[in-house]
Amino acid sequence: MSYPKIIFMRHGETEWNLAGRAQGILNSPLTAKGRNQAETLGKILKENLGTAEGYDQFVSPLGRTLETAESLQKYFAFDPTPDDRLKEIALGDIAGMTLYEIKQEFPEHLEGKVGLEWYFGAPGGETFAQIHARAQSFLNDLKRPSIVVAHGQLGKVIRGIICGLNEKQSIALDEPQGVVHVLENGTETRWTF
Repeated sequence: MSYPKIIFMRHGETEWNLAGRAQGILNSPLTAKGRNQAETLGKILKENLGTAEGYDQFVSPLGRTLETAESLQKYFAFDPTPDDRLKEIALGDIAGMTLYEIKQEFPEHLEGKVGLEWYFGAPGGETFAQIHARAQSFLNDLKRPSIVVAHGQLGKVIRGIICGLNEKQSIALDEPQGVVHVLENGTETRWTF
């Protein structure tokens, strides 16, 4: 399937990112580094797009993405529409926990999982299929090129859909902060500053 061009960005570093806590749909504020990363996103957009003219604009309604969008606005005119489908994966019972704590409380959830597969299908949380359906619904509704600020795991799923990746390939993608992913015609390129 063909989609409009998407300019995708993950939120800046949060206090829980720094502490190694799984956030999911919970929230923690951006760190100073995270605010700088968000400002960098604004600079990258200004340098590469100039204006948002011709682009629809969307953001996850979670605090860390809204804070990223606000910091980004220092350099780029960005007035996004919140969309619940852009929320990060719901982590259920492991939300707010460190990997060590998850190993102690839910060791069975980690069995046989490689890399960040443990984010998906947590007890009481969303599966890959559920977040994939949410991402697919969002993408299917896009009418024009779009600028999107959202999250790491959701972003990997969106990037995977656009690039035709399977579940394992999508989950294995990196999730950098402070870079812009340009998704167009089944490919991904990155803009950095």
